[in-house]
Amino acid sequence: MIAEKKRISKYSSCLNFTANALARVMTNISDDEFGRLGLTASHAFVLKEAIENPGIQPKELSGELHLTPSTITRLIEKLELKKLVERKIEGKHTLVYATEKGITMLPDIKKAWDNLMRRYADILGDESSRKMTDMLYGAVKALGKDS
Repeated sequence: MIAEKKRISKYSSCLNFTANALARVMTNISDDEFGRLGLTASHAFVLKEAIENPGIQPKELSGELHLTPSTITRLIEKLELKKLVERKIEGKHTLVYATEKGITMLPDIKKAWDNLMRRYADILGDESSRKMTDMLYGAVKALGKDS
């Protein structure tokens, strides 16, 4: 019997379809890596920013991570429940700080991030994964500038 070729989706020429399919695949890989820490990738990136930028404001997190303010708030609330970050109000500003417990997770977060990048680079190749990342982020900036 002849091996059946993998079927190409009739939607594969649509950037929206392909980007969402890629996002699902990447989410599965990142859930595997960051899940070992009891975090999603988004939680880990918020925590990493709070560690590296003590007193960061949610608005800054929103811009850096390309997430809506309401999503940032939900992520911070979940991290607070885990006692990994805390919010402090100073005047009109809410500031986010990593707790000591959160700070101790930074090496593990960096390792999970490295593992994530290594996993897809091993499949796609280092150069291809760098080029693809640059191209996709360029598209994010160009298409998202009006939203």
